[in-house]
Amino acid sequence: MKEFKARIYDFDGTAKTDSLSLEHAFNLVHGGEYDVILLQVESQQGVELWWGKHADLAMNGHRYHTGIMTSGMTLGKLQRATNEQYQATSELYFNSANVVNAALKQTPYFEFFEQGLSAKTLEVEPGREMLIASQREYPPSTEKNFSFAPHADSISYARANDSWPIKTSYPQTAAFITVQNAANEAGFVMWDYLPSSRSELDEFIALYGKDEAQGMEFLAQFESMEINPEVGELCIFNCRKMHGIQTCDTLRKTIGSFFIKQDGWRIFD
Repeated sequence: MKEFKARIYDFDGTAKTDSLSLEHAFNLVHGGEYDVILLQVESQQGVELWWGKHADLAMNGHRYHTGIMTSGMTLGKLQRATNEQYQATSELYFNSANVVNAALKQTPYFEFFEQGLSAKTLEVEPGREMLIASQREYPPSTEKNFSFAPHADSISYARANDSWPIKTSYPQTAAFITVQNAANEAGFVMWDYLPSSRSELDEFIALYGKDEAQGMEFLAQFESMEINPEVGELCIFNCRKMHGIQTCDTLRKTIGSFFIKQDGWRIFD
């Protein structure tokens, strides 16, 4: 099994280095032994080919977060839909995902996880697959702290609770590969804080949106760490803990997905 140079982080100590397979790294994060692992999986030239192939096959861009362009309908948009919005939003998401996934299964990005984790797409209902992955572009920003504000991700968090097909609160892992860094090497920041529900997460988002300083004061009570992935490094992390991307002064590009274990690894975004 192929191994990669690894940088390993948690809130209790300094960074460690090792050599890990993709599956071993995922199991360490998913099982809670470590919070973040960086794997050097591709060269700069190689990861640019990943980006180009993904861009050729994915949908056109849509803006869902201030300052971030993503290609394809993302899970976050669907989870933020209200009961009134959910039916129309879910039809758009799942219809798009079924079409786009057929193409994305041919990308080097998906093939990497298919080979290293035996990852399969996540089907929440018969014929309704979740999107495999999305490209994210962080344009130059003048925001004080973050290009992507602090947030947490869980497949069970949805505002349309009655309609949401995922009822189980799964352990969840995320991964993104850095294709292009901002000139200031804007960091990935994580806090040792795991919101317990969609409502708790929404309370923080409302606080941060109303008064960013108060939001940062709230987060200051928790341990935090800043990680700086290099181009070609895959950042594997516990996405249910609060995390964000510091302000980028030039364009930053990544491709990312989420993962749960449901009869093997399942990939989605």
